[in-house]
Amino acid sequence: MAISRAVEATQHLTRSVFHSLTEKRQKAVVAVEWGGEWLKIAQVAAHGRERQLVRLEARRINSPDELPKILRELLRDGMEHTDPLMISLPRNLVTVRNLKLPTTDPIELKEMISLQAARQTPYSKEEVITNFQQIRTGKEGFTDVILVIANREISQERLKVLEDAHLKVAGIRLSSQGVLNWQQMKQGSSAKGKDGPVAVIDIDSNFTDFVVVSKGQLIFTKVMPIGAGKLLEGQEKWEERFAQEMKAALDLYEHEGVGGAITQVVITGIEIEPVGPEQFLREKFDLMIERTSLFDKVPGAQLTQAYTEMKNRSTSFTAVVGLAWNPERAGLDLIPWEVRLKEGLAKRGRDLMIMGGLLLSILMVFSGLMSERLYFKRQYLEQLKQEVLRTNEQAREVERLRKEIKVVKEIRAIRNSTIELLSRLQQLLPREIYLTAITFKEGEQLTLTGVSEEMSDVFRFAAVLEKQPGFEPVKIKQVTKRVTEGESERTDFEIVCFLTTKNEAQGISF
Repeated sequence: MAISRAVEATQHLTRSVFHSLTEKRQKAVVAVEWGGEWLKIAQVAAHGRERQLVRLEARRINSPDELPKILRELLRDGMEHTDPLMISLPRNLVTVRNLKLPTTDPIELKEMISLQAARQTPYSKEEVITNFQQIRTGKEGFTDVILVIANREISQERLKVLEDAHLKVAGIRLSSQGVLNWQQMKQGSSAKGKDGPVAVIDIDSNFTDFVVVSKGQLIFTKVMPIGAGKLLEGQEKWEERFAQEMKAALDLYEHEGVGGAITQVVITGIEIEPVGPEQFLREKFDLMIERTSLFDKVPGAQLTQAYTEMKNRSTSFTAVVGLAWNPERAGLDLIPWEVRLKEGLAKRGRDLMIMGGLLLSILMVFSGLMSERLYFKRQYLEQLKQEVLRTNEQAREVERLRKEIKVVKEIRAIRNSTIELLSRLQQLLPREIYLTAITFKEGEQLTLTGVSEEMSDVFRFAAVLEKQPGFEPVKIKQVTKRVTEGESERTDFEIVCFLTTKNEAQGISF
């Protein structure tokens, strides 16, 4: 009964925990980005492994004071508090450097990154947020990394605006990471991705992000300070300037030496037609250049309200869509460490509560098992007592036999002792011989020194000893005749008997 109650309580607690977790299950992912004159939002719903873009909106920011109101209006509609919210930091607000560091040790790498971060910006260590991504490790002992440096004030400002709207931020990511995610999604929808590095040119309203992707990894990014606003003017000087900026980006990428030659250029971002940067770029560069529309590659994009509106707006949704599409793959988190610590402590508290409940249920089950075990032990002990009473007579008989065996063992232990040997010699010694000395070396030999009237008596005595178990071999060490004062002959002798335990091995008793 105790086990049943404990198991029932455990099941109830488990159902409560899983119900709580199910209620907080992520229903959708929202990515938001603002910087300059536009605020952009993308919302992606997940159905198992399937993804669908369900919301895509942009609002023009005429004044910074309007930003909190616009955010509250956009994020309050169609979003649950449990949905994770990703912030995309525009590439033109973040410093990114490719570094080649002379170490492969992770600890040394972090120390070098900390020193390099202080040299790359005029800000103090407390004013910036840094993160890095390892690209590759060379055989010569160098490591290529991408160092990302963001102004702490920019990150904190975005966090505060969203917290005031009672929205929880799951992470702050570099917009170039969203471009990478979009490129991976695009390649996944095609038959096969390109083998070599691919340059993605994401044209936004006031800047262009030049991103190089290789083997599913971001290996290079550079800001080009010309965006759709200039290109849409149709002036040749901006087209020429755009081509110069792209050449500078290609030259810098080649100089950094972080990857192979670029095999393809993909242009994305603005959707306004007609605009054809690919046309004048093909004339300037000997590269395969392709222009791709976001709405043609993202499932569900053409069903959004923004589909027709974006045709008349000079802004890019590539970064926010990429981040919302695959937030788990977006690395290089730029949330301040104190915010991470606070969220980590809160998560630890929730985990401890769940763990406490599970431990309580485990203790209940363990207590029931112990009670059940003690009950069975009592029953078994009672059975043993009854069995002991039934076998009491047999136990006393066994004890008596044990004592007898012990006495027999003690008696057998005195065999080949000095007393036992002297007793046997006294029985075997003939009248014609008397002993003058007996030397006994326990366990090894027995030396007999004596006198006999006839020499033949000595040999007969030795032969008798030879036949005795335990006295073998027997050697006559010395036999000499002498004449006494009465002119009678006497024989002095010395016999050595080597003691053995053969008699015990054969079970012979004396």
